Amino acid sequence: MRTLFIYPEFPKTFWSYEKILELVNRKVLLPPLGMCTVAALLPQEWEMKLVDRNVREVTEAEWDWAEMVIISGMIVQKDDMAVQIGRAKERGLPVAVGGPFASSTPDAPELDQADFKILDEGEITLPMFLEALERGETTGRFTSEGDKPDVTATPIPRFDLLELDAYDSMSVQFSRGCPFNCEFCDIIVLYGRKPRTKTPEQLVAELQYLYDLGWRRSIFLVDDNFIGNKRNAKLLLPQIRTWQEERGYPFSFATEASVDLADDEDMMRMMHDARFESVFLGIETPDESSLETARKVQNTRNPLDAAVDRITA
Repeated sequence: MRTLFIYPEFPKTFWSYEKILELVNRKVLLPPLGMCTVAALLPQEWEMKLVDRNVREVTEAEWDWAEMVIISGMIVQKDDMAVQIGRAKERGLPVAVGGPFASSTPDAPELDQADFKILDEGEITLPMFLEALERGETTGRFTSEGDKPDVTATPIPRFDLLELDAYDSMSVQFSRGCPFNCEFCDIIVLYGRKPRTKTPEQLVAELQYLYDLGWRRSIFLVDDNFIGNKRNAKLLLPQIRTWQEERGYPFSFATEASVDLADDEDMMRMMHDARFESVFLGIETPDESSLETARKVQNTRNPLDAAVDRITA
């Protein structure tokens, strides 16, 4: 099956960083890790190409080559997602959609033309999709019914499908889910409140694959809360440090974490030793009543300014 993955364009906002990226001769901050993971979960005898529309347009030759189109994106990408679905259908190509937008709003009008809706986490629903194809079905909607997969069986993402030079940083994922209950966040809806992690060996294998592909810049751990499972994070960090030491520290790391990182001196030391250089903190607001209303009570336990000072010290 000649499969064309299309990652829709983001609208131009502060978070797209296009002017800053011009200064370092890059087009996009981060790659579509989800699509690389989906590609690894599909039959590896399939021929695959991936086009990130934030990097370049899909060529006519690529449209002509494709036998199936797979499109994934977030809510902010929904307009271009609809455009790309329409272009595929104009060419008579079957379209499968998935990812956060489709999983959270599967009946959105932007997705009406899609033939297959592969919802929730692909480790569970992609096998359902493949079974439907084997039965000769031409439409389908596949959900996990609330089940969450064991990510220790998730294969190494297909980073080789990316145009690596277009990106400022690479992405890897260690955990899914967050133990907290912030009212505004969809992570616990999509991935649950019990953080599930890969094994340290899995994550290190992903780093090795990127290293073998020639990557030598920063890596963003896209976990929505890297310290959501502190025990497993502490098992991972020494292995990253050893791997880094053996290769002369080829990567720097960044990630996201809750502010209670400031209460764990051992975690901060281990992150420093593995060459974590920045952490995105979800501060949201210094107003305690607003934090309580949003159920982000973990940010009310200690003064935020003191917590930030400890993390950045």
